[in-house]
Amino acid sequence: MNKTSVPIDQVRVRMAPSPTGFLHIGGARTALFNWLFAKHHNGKFILRIDDTDTARSTDESMHAIYDALKWLGINWDEHYVQSERRNIYDKSVMQLLESGNAYHCYCTPEELEDIRAQARADKQTRSYDRRHRNLTHEDVDRFIAEGRKPTVRIKMPDTPIHVNDLILGSLNIDPATLEDEVIVRSNGMPNYNLTSIIDDADMRITHVIRGTEHLNNTPKQIAIANALGLQLPQFAHIPLVLDDTGRKLSKRHHGDLVAVNRYREQGYLPEAMLNFVARLGWSYDDKQEIFSVDELIEKFDLARVGKSGSVFDIKKLEWLNSHYINQLDVSARTDAVMPFWEQEGLADSTTNRDWLENIVEAVGERLTTFQDIVPQTRYFFTDDYEYESKAVKKWWGGSDEKKQKTCEILTNISQILEEIPAFDLETVETAIWKYTDENDIKRVAAMQALRIALTGTSFGPSLFDIVVLLGRDEVLKRIPKAVAYL
Repeated sequence: MNKTSVPIDQVRVRMAPSPTGFLHIGGARTALFNWLFAKHHNGKFILRIDDTDTARSTDESMHAIYDALKWLGINWDEHYVQSERRNIYDKSVMQLLESGNAYHCYCTPEELEDIRAQARADKQTRSYDRRHRNLTHEDVDRFIAEGRKPTVRIKMPDTPIHVNDLILGSLNIDPATLEDEVIVRSNGMPNYNLTSIIDDADMRITHVIRGTEHLNNTPKQIAIANALGLQLPQFAHIPLVLDDTGRKLSKRHHGDLVAVNRYREQGYLPEAMLNFVARLGWSYDDKQEIFSVDELIEKFDLARVGKSGSVFDIKKLEWLNSHYINQLDVSARTDAVMPFWEQEGLADSTTNRDWLENIVEAVGERLTTFQDIVPQTRYFFTDDYEYESKAVKKWWGGSDEKKQKTCEILTNISQILEEIPAFDLETVETAIWKYTDENDIKRVAAMQALRIALTGTSFGPSLFDIVVLLGRDEVLKRIPKAVAYL
């Protein structure tokens, strides 16, 4: 496969999120692909905040985007905020108006809706009929006297617009599908398509790598650039991220499921998220799934980005996260789960650190996310738990006879654990096995009966780890409680 032909010392790419909410998975993927492409070619990655939609943009959202990118390890070389560049856009608008490549449109919202309705009825591809393209001075004076505030529209050409996309290939856009785009709102604020292509030229962006949902914006931006005499970047439109039904993964339909910060809060590692997001539309070969950041930088190339959509598979993300969690040593894993224990009021800075690390070590490779530590270890910190009904029925018994037998086993084990000279793993295990073997009791039956008594559930870490970590006093308190329940 041929690599994308790129002048290595000139690559400049950008991400331009709108601060109208959280950073979503698709936005993170766009940022990552741009960042990897820049790093691979020793180029620059620019973060540009598109906040020209003043009604919806907030500082809170802007800082949430910063935080999410920093958590992922995606650092930027340059940073711009579009609302601070208004004078640049205003000059370009004046140039477009004076050259006759743009015009004022005084249509009211009601008139525009009527025009759209008529276009739908006539099955027209354009939803605006260009009626204000050639207004007379008298028309303009009348509209101004009526108090109308105009928008500014770009005059789209009547010839095909060619897009040479690095992923999708050569595209010719039919001019009949393009209408005169509003490039300045009636409140005077410039629109995305105008600011984006002006900034791309001003910031010397060489490659615009973004989702295919922006493909319909590309011919409009090319038309604006041509009218202003601007240098065009190369375009590369990456496939959509889809849910398991084939629908686009979006804030509108999937809520905070697509929010990057949600996964941070749930205890996912940034390394896992980066690895996962990188594989949404890009592959190196048919074998390798796990990539370090350095490997991603070394291997990433647009030629290996597919054209079809990529499914967001939460199971794959969980698998990757579990893999990266298990690469951490016990101390690092304990640091990572502490906030989740603290949030539940189970542990704090005064809790014995060695004991906590021993709990984490006992849990072993069972964590999919760090927040899983809470349900998997709550019983170490409190005896306020219910006995799992299915486990009780299976291991403690449904009949009176089996319940009586379970009570007898638990009572005998309690007496044994009270009398053993030392409360360590070897002594506990030897004593319990001696009891079961001498009394012809199935080991698994005794172990599960004791496990449910001590934890409320039938699964988890090694039973003997649980016994020793709980300690003699706590174990001797919990067993009689279970017997009383039975």
